[in-house]
Amino acid sequence: MQIMQNATLRAAASRVGAAEPEELGGREAKRERTYRRMEKAAVELALQYGSEHVTVEQICAASDVSARTFFNYFGSKEAALIGRGKPSPTPELRADFVAADGPLLNDLLRLIMASALARQPDVDLIRSRRLLFEREPDLAIQAFARNTGTRDEYLGIAIERIRRSEPTMSDPDVEDEARVATAVLMGVMHIVGNRWLESDGTADFDHLIDHALNHLKRIL
Repeated sequence: MQIMQNATLRAAASRVGAAEPEELGGREAKRERTYRRMEKAAVELALQYGSEHVTVEQICAASDVSARTFFNYFGSKEAALIGRGKPSPTPELRADFVAADGPLLNDLLRLIMASALARQPDVDLIRSRRLLFEREPDLAIQAFARNTGTRDEYLGIAIERIRRSEPTMSDPDVEDEARVATAVLMGVMHIVGNRWLESDGTADFDHLIDHALNHLKRIL
């Protein structure tokens, strides 16, 4: 089953160009627009004044929300600055991945990209946040720590997949294989993400993933 490589990813990738989540339904679209408006305001203010000089009140004023709304979405100013991280895969995507029998790393890459693209990432916001991280490394460290949760989530999904496909493999070997795949996944995702940003969000993710995997094959 090569589902990670075909319709699921392509359907998500076709929506990448939009900066606003217009294709999401009703309440979900409104919530996503509110999230994004506050994130943009927080990052833009921090770039202008420095994060330590930015207050929640300023973010709320710039994004036209109340403090109560802000704290319903973010637990702190720093949470708005570093962002929410990659979304978890839907139960459907996760089930499809676990049931698939293609190359593990290839399918993991398709899974994380399909999940990320479902939120319609904003190129300008990503670039602004990266610039902020360059100026304020402490925020980058917080973002890295947050991404540990993403890595652990995909580690668990990989373990589930390997246990299904290799029922006789020992638990230590299952975990080792999943950890290797997940570690490589995060490195390849960094390369794919950089190339996508360089293309202003127009590059085809299938091509970018295949290109990165070809480089990986060359060095193995």
